[in-house]
Amino acid sequence: MAVPIRSCIACRKREDWTDLLRVVKVAGEVLPDPLHLLPGRGAWLHRKCFETAKQRGSFSRAFRSDERLSTEKLAVFIIE
Repeated sequence: MAVPIRSCIACRKREDWTDLLRVVKVAGEVLPDPLHLLPGRGAWLHRKCFETAKQRGSFSRAFRSDERLSTEKLAVFIIE
């Protein structure tokens, strides 16, 4: 059985989905979804690419959003 491949929203490198962190947008916040249980459109990210994603506006593009998205809770999760 083939393993699903996903692309990091920051570096665009294609990886096995187990090597990436799924994130979702909930009420204007980007939240980590390590167990893949949260509903909605997901995006995939290498933990090391978090700062690059913030600088490039990758979250807004991935979630097709014009609003400013908060990444504070995601930052705390990645640092831990």
